[in-house]
Amino acid sequence: MIQETRRTLASHTPVYFAGDRATDLVRVERGVVMVFNLFEDGRRQIVDFVTAGELLHFQFDGELDHYAEAITEVELVSAPSDAALSDPVWAEYIFQQMRGRLDRDRRHVTLLAQKSAAERLAEFLIIVSDRLSTPIGDIELPMTRQEIADYTGLTIETVSRLFSRWMRERRLVVTGKRTYRIEGALAA
Repeated sequence: MIQETRRTLASHTPVYFAGDRATDLVRVERGVVMVFNLFEDGRRQIVDFVTAGELLHFQFDGELDHYAEAITEVELVSAPSDAALSDPVWAEYIFQQMRGRLDRDRRHVTLLAQKSAAERLAEFLIIVSDRLSTPIGDIELPMTRQEIADYTGLTIETVSRLFSRWMRERRLVVTGKRTYRIEGALAA
């Protein structure tokens, strides 16, 4: 039996920093965590949003090369990397998580490299709806517009302009504080 450690963090609390030692694997039990890199000039590139049931990273030793911060209140479960790798159940889970992360990374690279601003933001909304298990067309966005911009490679002004246009055109309808419903084609 693997010794797991549970902890709860408030929203906007760092989970770990680049340079911290990678000794444990960390699974998100509840909430959303953003994984990102910082450039020397202060810019941030969000590389993933990690949701319930997913691992934050796959580094088993050495130093972490990225940052992680809770976007919402999160519950995290940590397990020692060496013990997890030798446990058949954890090993299978790690393998499944790696496959899922590779798929998400491919989608993210395509989003950044080949799509227009409207297509990037529309794809992001579909990804979030799918990842947070909301009904198709309904989206709960725990992240800010700046965080969305940092994930999609757009400016906050472009994200805000597209949101405003889509709401004005009734393609995107506000249904709550951070919830929306897609009513029409967004990337058109």
